[in-house]
Amino acid sequence: MHETIIVGGGLAGSLTAIYLARRGYDVRVLEKRSDPLRSPSPAHERTSSRAIGVSMNVRGMKAVLRAGIPAQELARCGEPITGMAFCVGGKYKIRKLTPLEDLSPLSLNRLAFQQLLNQHAALLGVKFHFDCKCINVDLEKKSVLVQEGDGGFRHHRGDLIIGADGAHSAVRQSMQSGLRRFEFKQTFFRHGYKTLVLPNAAELGYRKDFLYFFGMDSKGLFAGRAATIPDGSISFAICLPYQGALSLATQDGATLRAFFNHYFGGLPPGRRQEMLDQFVTQPSNDLVNVRASTFHHRGNALLLGDAAHATAPFLGQGMNMALEDASVFATLLDQHAHDLDTVLPEFTRQRKVQADAMQDMSIANYEVLSHPSVIFFLRAQYARYMHKKFPSLYPPDMAEKLYFDSVPYDELRRLQRKQNVWYRLGRMN
Repeated sequence: MHETIIVGGGLAGSLTAIYLARRGYDVRVLEKRSDPLRSPSPAHERTSSRAIGVSMNVRGMKAVLRAGIPAQELARCGEPITGMAFCVGGKYKIRKLTPLEDLSPLSLNRLAFQQLLNQHAALLGVKFHFDCKCINVDLEKKSVLVQEGDGGFRHHRGDLIIGADGAHSAVRQSMQSGLRRFEFKQTFFRHGYKTLVLPNAAELGYRKDFLYFFGMDSKGLFAGRAATIPDGSISFAICLPYQGALSLATQDGATLRAFFNHYFGGLPPGRRQEMLDQFVTQPSNDLVNVRASTFHHRGNALLLGDAAHATAPFLGQGMNMALEDASVFATLLDQHAHDLDTVLPEFTRQRKVQADAMQDMSIANYEVLSHPSVIFFLRAQYARYMHKKFPSLYPPDMAEKLYFDSVPYDELRRLQRKQNVWYRLGRMN
């Protein structure tokens, strides 16, 4: 029996634990946060989590279902998404989304989904160690040193270390410092974001089955996204530059009031003031891209999820690809008789290509959202019309593929480039 240590008990780490436990592995998960089943996150973590507005598409859903989690249990963790609403000039342009395989994307309650994963993992015998901060990783000895909640230190040793510990992964940092020719690149977008939350989304006219987008008419200054969250509130991600007259650093009340009046003028004055007050007090968050030259070290260690390929959420694929990582890893274990010296290099070979393609598309989508033209929606309508008329000749709509299909990312990138050749005025989606 392989003894596996997973550093990071978030969504990707917990799903990976389920896959491995079903295959007879002895799995220990080391997580710096507290147990979500016993003591839900502190107030500041709950606010941050609910404000993200995470969307699970068909790619992520398939990965979860393959792990043996019932579809009806997953469905209870979110609301089906049936459309997108783009706010331009104070009016909404609606885009309906039609399921292709009887699976609708979910506007996810992240905490509920995390609890669901932990429950299934515990039933399979996965051992969780909460309130454990990773201090050091020894790749050669396959050992992890953690500081526990009581301040004491403890070593965990196993046959395999999996880094599922996010964009600032301690496992990846040990690879950076300990491996020859390990290449790592971290880049930041010129925009960051703040999250704002207003109660009673329905009273404000927001539908729980829609995703909302703002700033298409801002000439690249502002991009916003909103989604209803489980308690009935609406969560806004406000993306702005770090510096400038209107930026994440702006504290001037008149400037901010003009901004919220312009882009959210349909809201009552009191709610706009509430958004302004939150904007002034809430911390800003970075949008970062992480690329690593390899996702493994020999048969000893593996990176997956954000630890391997963190990306800004302009394509809505980060969590979904992380969940798919877990599924692909389990499939490779089955195909290669659990030979880690074969499986881990093959995982890097397959997933590195997909990660790079996904990040390329995310960056391209950021450029579209940052510099949209007045004919953006005409282009999108043209793309859907031409594919409907000439399906064998003209590439399909990218949004439908991303939300309702699990086509490999490198194939989607090829389709995106094909669209750009067909329609030379600019990107289609």
